[in-house]
Amino acid sequence: LEDYESAPSDHGRPYYIKVNRIQNVVTIYALDEAGQYTVPVKAMVCSTGKDLGTPTGTFRTADKHDWSYLEGGVYGQYAYRIDGSILFHSVPYYIRDKARLETEEYNQLGTSASLGCVRLAVSDVKWIYDNCPAGTLVKIYDSDYPGPFGKPGVEYIDTADERAGWFRKLAEET
Repeated sequence: LEDYESAPSDHGRPYYIKVNRIQNVVTIYALDEAGQYTVPVKAMVCSTGKDLGTPTGTFRTADKHDWSYLEGGVYGQYAYRIDGSILFHSVPYYIRDKARLETEEYNQLGTSASLGCVRLAVSDVKWIYDNCPAGTLVKIYDSDYPGPFGKPGVEYIDTADERAGWFRKLAEET
């Protein structure tokens, strides 16, 4: 279960982000009446680094970019720096073109598949990009417990479909 005794106090930002490397889940928390981040708001499935390549610890978000060139010669939308070269970003695209999503990589959401960054569906990373200002605390940790909302499901893309490069989230936004 969640250890709310270790929840941070108000750091002047609306949310606190927790990334569970074992479960590949991002959970967003808001402040409670006592000024601690214990109110779960949203859970998102993600892909963290292969072989636990995403570092653990507590970090503060920094700069962000609509598009960013990534390791491996690909691009990510809504890249938001967690620490050093570790970012939140979308599943990679072959080029800076929303029609060129790497569908095979998208279909790995929920598994450890990145080179260290935290990959998310575009709608999820855009939510973080839009709602979590620079300086937001991010805790990256390991746990068998997926969090208060569990691990969200993923609607995978049929890579044989001619529209596979495009993806529109069909599930209702929470």
